[in-house]
Amino acid sequence: MAEQESQPAEREPAPSAAEALAAELRRLRLEAGQPSFRTMAKTAGSISHTTLYEAASGSRLPSWTTTRAYVRACGGDEAEWHRRWTSAADEGSAPPALPALPAPPAPPVEPSGPPVAANTTADSTADTTTVTRADSTAASAAEPPAGPGRGRRRIWTHAFCLLLGVALGVGSTLAVVGFRTPDAPPPSAHGCPSGDTESAPAEAAARPAPGPRPAAARTATDDSAPSWASRVAFDQQAVSSTEVVLPVLSPVTPGDALVVTMMLTSTCPGAVTVTDSRGDRFRIVGDVTDSLRHRVLLLAAFGAAALTAEDSIRVAHPRASKYHVAVDEFRGVSAVRAVGRASGDAGGTTFSTAANAAACAPGDLLVSTVGSNSGSAPEFGTSWTSLPALRLSSYRLTTAHRIATDPDHCAATGQTTSQWGAVLAVLR
Repeated sequence: MAEQESQPAEREPAPSAAEALAAELRRLRLEAGQPSFRTMAKTAGSISHTTLYEAASGSRLPSWTTTRAYVRACGGDEAEWHRRWTSAADEGSAPPALPALPAPPAPPVEPSGPPVAANTTADSTADTTTVTRADSTAASAAEPPAGPGRGRRRIWTHAFCLLLGVALGVGSTLAVVGFRTPDAPPPSAHGCPSGDTESAPAEAAARPAPGPRPAAARTATDDSAPSWASRVAFDQQAVSSTEVVLPVLSPVTPGDALVVTMMLTSTCPGAVTVTDSRGDRFRIVGDVTDSLRHRVLLLAAFGAAALTAEDSIRVAHPRASKYHVAVDEFRGVSAVRAVGRASGDAGGTTFSTAANAAACAPGDLLVSTVGSNSGSAPEFGTSWTSLPALRLSSYRLTTAHRIATDPDHCAATGQTTSQWGAVLAVLR
């Protein structure tokens, strides 16, 4: 999570050509109104929605055929994108950035006349300087003819102009600084829309855990030792919307549990809801927000319905600068036993939920997720099995699982120098 202001930002390695091209493909889709990958696949014709989804993930460079289908589905310029794809295909090169829109010209300044009003929407100190000079010129033109007291009036006039210039300069600087980049410290909570300030729903650990479906909907695998089955869906993006629809990439066996791990960066407070196209209900199991308003959540649905590539998972969340979300399928669990959660600032050496340890018994499934920014990537202990991590810029969502072997108060512990937030769920 984001470094504190007093600490210098760590230089992150440049993204690979595939990651850079994928970021621009996601931007193109966002500008096209963020159509679903299934809609894009219908437009493309011969390319599946899964292939289009993988093209925007950045895991590897897509073929030109796939890239062209993606661009066509989003109404992009094929010639421009062929040049960008060719550049990315050359080893060690990254696709060139999209051309920036020209800045609007500054309004003309009248050489004389009454004092010029301050430009309250100025985007640079250059505009402030121009306005200040115009004010100074106008004030000088308005001075009375030479006479007694003229010197004193001139001093007061110049003092007023100087103070006005300083005030305008400070206001313009604050306006520029106030525009946050994705990695800048988040705005205060009062900057969020009033509709986003509602309380988050209570966690599942605070009420009875959702039970399994009727026995007829269960499978033989439910009685086996808990285990990870597959990654059903995932995505990570910088966004301006508050909803994402994930296509199901791996079929889900009926009766299994679906665990959603998620990180929202620089987020406003508010409810997070997850549903799927088969009506499964996901409850918040663990939820933690750090001092910079980066929020990490773990949600679960037990006794899930069968899902196929025709299904999807919908995530609704409050306003945030980025999201990372993954959905994993687990077998042999049907309820939540306990939850642990904690957060910490950058500059340390470890992460741990030990201060809020969770009761566990031999055979319980422990699932933990850690959201982090900058610093070293979180690394779980050797007894944990790590799942594929999600990364966007310097932000990471790292998830792992293991089976408890001793009756104890369990914790998720590992190494990192990042700002972090962690949630541990004990499932049985």
